[in-house]
Amino acid sequence: MEDLKDKHARGVQERDDPDRAPTGEPYRQLQHQSAQRARMEQTRQTQEREMETRRIMEIRNHVERQMKENDNSDNDNDSDDDDSDDEWLDELENDPALEALREQRLEQLKQQELKLLENKAKGHGQYRTIAQDEFLPECTNTSEWVVVHFFHHEFIKCQVMDHHLTIVAHAHAECKFLRIDAQKAPFFCGKLQVQTLPTVLVFQNGKAVDRLVGFEGIADNNEWPTALLQKWLAGAGAIQYTPPSKEIEEEMKRLGISVKGSIWRGGMNEYNDDGDE
Repeated sequence: MEDLKDKHARGVQERDDPDRAPTGEPYRQLQHQSAQRARMEQTRQTQEREMETRRIMEIRNHVERQMKENDNSDNDNDSDDDDSDDEWLDELENDPALEALREQRLEQLKQQELKLLENKAKGHGQYRTIAQDEFLPECTNTSEWVVVHFFHHEFIKCQVMDHHLTIVAHAHAECKFLRIDAQKAPFFCGKLQVQTLPTVLVFQNGKAVDRLVGFEGIADNNEWPTALLQKWLAGAGAIQYTPPSKEIEEEMKRLGISVKGSIWRGGMNEYNDDGDE
């Protein structure tokens, strides 16, 4: 264990490749690139908020014009109604309680955006392969929630798990998602008692708090929807996920949107999104 920590501190790696998290100078370059992407994302979100504000004002102005036109076409007493509508809109616009709610919501959105950018800088929002000597710093140093898949590249069930974890990782940036080749990580397989593959471990603040062995409790075969894994991870506390209500499910089906999520169909990139078995 001490040898692994020493290697990490000195930036010693056997090799760097695109499928592993780099260390040393490559890692600093990755952090710089992540920061640049974060700034670009923040700029994009700011522009979207400004556009949304303009759209709201345009809708408000359109409603006001429409109300005035309708009132003018009724009778001579409509001028009083116009005044009343204008006063009501002005009161609504200047309502201190409404303004406080608006400011509170904007602050919440701001904090959520900052947290998202912070998590992405830590490697969240993607599904990465790590080596054994990267395990400790990735799982114990920065992120509160980390999910690690111990896999074997020839096992079909591991490919199924990779398929679903890839989808979940991109949808839930509140958690870091990693995969590690069990054959190349004998120390941690022994330390964490990983005996069956696939095994998915959930870490909170560096401590293993839950594990999924194979598809136990999720499915009896290889074809199951991603939503089942999302429910399990949410139950472990790793992600924030609420299954859609019956009303939302019916509306999604009416619109032709998958209710259950993606199902693996024989290859990591060979699946459909109909969600119906």
